[in-house]
Amino acid sequence: MTSFRVRPKFAFETDKPLKEVLERMAKNNGSTHPHVEGRFSKSHGFFTIKASEQHFWSPQLNISFEETDRDTLIIRGRYGPNPSVWLMFLFGNILLGIASFFITIWGLAKLNLHQDATILWILPFLLGGFVFLYIIAQTGQKLGVEQTFQIHHCFEDCLGESIHIQ
Repeated sequence: MTSFRVRPKFAFETDKPLKEVLERMAKNNGSTHPHVEGRFSKSHGFFTIKASEQHFWSPQLNISFEETDRDTLIIRGRYGPNPSVWLMFLFGNILLGIASFFITIWGLAKLNLHQDATILWILPFLLGGFVFLYIIAQTGQKLGVEQTFQIHHCFEDCLGESIHIQ
């Protein structure tokens, strides 16, 4: 699971009908992997670590099911942190992006007017903030890698297929 992506994902096609896939998931849910629990609906699935074993960096797997005209089923999945953790990173990146944008505009305007544009020296620090958030995300992903494998193996066992993560 060594990935430079913040949220690894997969997508594959299967010939199994949606009803059979959902039945297999409901039947195998928690029986072979007691640390993992899942919830499923007609077009969406969700695997997570049981609440008693979760920590701040515990991952979850969101799955979507899409039936095609060729009588196949496309299953897409994305691993990610708890939504509150993901939201924290999203807001952090948005704030850094907005600050970078306005400081760049302000600094370039001052530069064009031949005024003091020392505000542009803040940009390397903001870039450092982006790098810092990325490193924290990668560290969190590494801290949750064992639980990610547990979820992935549970999902593979429910489907009875091997799935490659991108």
